[in-house]
Amino acid sequence: MSRLLWLCLLVGCATATSEDTAPAPVDTADPVDTVPDCAVPTGITFTGELIPGQTVAFAIESAGDPGEITWSVSGASEPGSIAADGTWTIPAGIADRFSEDLTVSATACGTTVTLDVDVDWPEAHRVIVVYNPAAEGSLEVAEAYATFRNVPAEQLCAIETTTSDTLAGADYPAFLDAVVACTTPHTFYVVPVWGVPYKVSDRVKDLAYDNVVTVSLDALLFGGPQSVNLSKVDYNPAYIDGDSASGEYDPYKPWAKLVVKVGGWIVTRIDGASSADAIALVDRTREAEEAVADGTLDGIVYVDGNRGDTPPADVVDFGSYEWGEWNMWGTRRVFEGVGAYDVVWDGNAEEFGTAPAPLTCPDALYYAGWYSFWNYNDCFDWTVGAIGAHLDSCSACDIRNPGTWSGSALLDGITATFGAVNEPYVAGMPEYDQFFYDLLQGANFGEAAYESTVVSYWMMVWVGDPLYRPYGEAPLIPLE
Repeated sequence: MSRLLWLCLLVGCATATSEDTAPAPVDTADPVDTVPDCAVPTGITFTGELIPGQTVAFAIESAGDPGEITWSVSGASEPGSIAADGTWTIPAGIADRFSEDLTVSATACGTTVTLDVDVDWPEAHRVIVVYNPAAEGSLEVAEAYATFRNVPAEQLCAIETTTSDTLAGADYPAFLDAVVACTTPHTFYVVPVWGVPYKVSDRVKDLAYDNVVTVSLDALLFGGPQSVNLSKVDYNPAYIDGDSASGEYDPYKPWAKLVVKVGGWIVTRIDGASSADAIALVDRTREAEEAVADGTLDGIVYVDGNRGDTPPADVVDFGSYEWGEWNMWGTRRVFEGVGAYDVVWDGNAEEFGTAPAPLTCPDALYYAGWYSFWNYNDCFDWTVGAIGAHLDSCSACDIRNPGTWSGSALLDGITATFGAVNEPYVAGMPEYDQFFYDLLQGANFGEAAYESTVVSYWMMVWVGDPLYRPYGEAPLIPLE
């Protein structure tokens, strides 16, 4: 057997023509029309406002037509979806407390590009403005404030109630229900205006005794929907600890970090002797913010103690007169430590405006002092953006007439003030130094108000725009 035949029998052989033995040609040319003619995207742009409930339009950045685009958004629990044309209606249920960081992605021409976006409610969208249709001029005050702050019209809350300063306790549940109906999960601020009662009777027991007393309607409303069940004073869950004697203060917290713990709202009001006076308060706030913006907010700090020029002993009981005096020493120390303003201290039992204390207080920007019952010495020349308050048992018993400290100061041109609508005891007053410390760290008026008061649902009424933030852009005390 030939060697060739034996090999064929072993591995098998096939006959082939000479053409079959030549290798097949290889086509090295690119396939025609297998890659689309598109421009690779380099980025994403958008038009519109990144506010829940709003519609935003996204578009691809590229040198030409990117072809078909696939959109997506991620980062929120239910971010919704972006339509094929790039429009996205932001779900109204996100960013209730904090802003939400989301990522928008677009895939086109085989390439994916992304854009990080921050969705949040503007502060003005977290406000409801409560007015009383039964009080002539109340709506006009609400509209003036809403216009100033760009509060949407649908956030004006009409609650027809008594035109008296005091709401009967039996009417509080219905009033509260009406407020709740106007709020949303993202509401932080409730702003009653002139014409809305600021006191409520027959709901809360006295701090020291068993009798039921008239208290601040706003302070009770601070408790939110659960305030319908409140019948006694309690520790304020929003209070930020401070120690006047040692000069140690915890840093203020943005309200978003406290709202769940509190369960209610910041409540400060736009008020005064008349609707026109309340509108004038809005105008003064506008002037103050203009001064903040152009760097001209300036003036003198006046602090009025009444126990001499030596501070009390370091260890004092909460709610004692010594504790109140330390509030004044603490306020003095806070401002002297900052060094941005001249500080005038008076330790005499007599107050500013009565010898031997200084008889006049020109260019008054900030004031803290005590103690006269139902009294205001007309010695202050309030400058733009002025904030001040007097520690006394009836400093805001009547904010719509001259006589009490806060009522008179509003007529005299102050921009924001606070006080007690009934006997608060010293323990029921805010810590004045903590209040100003918070402001200097960048808190707004409303945050500083409720984070500096130890007890809640009690006597304090705060008159002024809760959003007024003198040092938001440039804190004089660093926020740690």
